[in-house]
Amino acid sequence: MRKFVSFALCGVLIAAFILFTHAQMSDKAQLGRELFHDPTFKGTIKPGKTKGYATGLSCANCHADFDDTANPDGVIRAGHSVVGVPHRGEAKGGMIKAADFARAAGGGGFCYQHFLHRIPGPEVDPTAIPEEHAEALMAYFEAISGDNKGPQFEIAMLDDDAKKAAGEKLAAMSGDAENGWQLFGRACVVCHPSPYKAGIGPRLVGTRAPRNIDAAVLRWATKIRGGGTLMPFYAPDILSDQDIADILAFARQELENAGK
Repeated sequence: MRKFVSFALCGVLIAAFILFTHAQMSDKAQLGRELFHDPTFKGTIKPGKTKGYATGLSCANCHADFDDTANPDGVIRAGHSVVGVPHRGEAKGGMIKAADFARAAGGGGFCYQHFLHRIPGPEVDPTAIPEEHAEALMAYFEAISGDNKGPQFEIAMLDDDAKKAAGEKLAAMSGDAENGWQLFGRACVVCHPSPYKAGIGPRLVGTRAPRNIDAAVLRWATKIRGGGTLMPFYAPDILSDQDIADILAFARQELENAGK
C-alpha cells in the first residue's frame, strides 16, 4: 500500500512539474510546443500530390518531449528525447553543427523537410525550416530542458552497404514472436496500426502470403535498422538486434498465416 501511495505521489508531482513548466513558458516556447505536436506544422505543410504534402507525422511521433529514460511511458520511439537538445551542439551524427545547429532547430529542420514534407534525404536542407519556427522549437527545447542534458548517445549513419549487412544479419537471427508482438505494439503501431491495416506506413501483410517470405523479412530488417524512404531508422540503443529479430519473428508468423 505504501508503494502504491509513493508511486501515486510521484505521478502527481511529475504532472504538477509539467504543468508548472508549461505555465512558465514564453509565447515563443508555447508556439514551439504546438509545432512539435502538429503534423501540419501550423499550416506550413500544404496538402498536395507531390513534395510538400503532410505525411501525418509530427515531431512527437518519433521524439518524447520529456525525459523518457527517467519516466518511461511504454512507447518506443525511433528518436531520442528532445530534452537536452540545446546542450548538444550538433545533430544527425555531426552533419548539423556550429552555426547551423540553432537555425536547423537542433536537427528538427531535417525532420521538418524529410519526414513531414517527404523530401528525399540527399535533397534536404535542414536550415530551410522557417526561421520563426526554428527559434520557437529551440525556445521550447530550452524550456523543457533546463540543466538536463538529456540522454547520452551517438548516432551512426549507415551507408547502403552497412544497411544491407545489418539487414542480412538480423534476418538470419532467431526471434521470439510473442515478445515481437509486444515490441511491435510499442514501437511500430504509430505508423502501422496493425500488420493488416495501413496508416502513415503501408500495411505489412496482405490477404495471402507473399511468394518469398524470406525476401520480405530481409527487406523489413534492412528498413528497421537502416531506415527507408519515410521510415526512420531504429538505432541499437533504441531497439537491440534481438529486439528487431523478435519483431521479425512476429512479422514472419503473420505472413505465414496470411489467408489462412
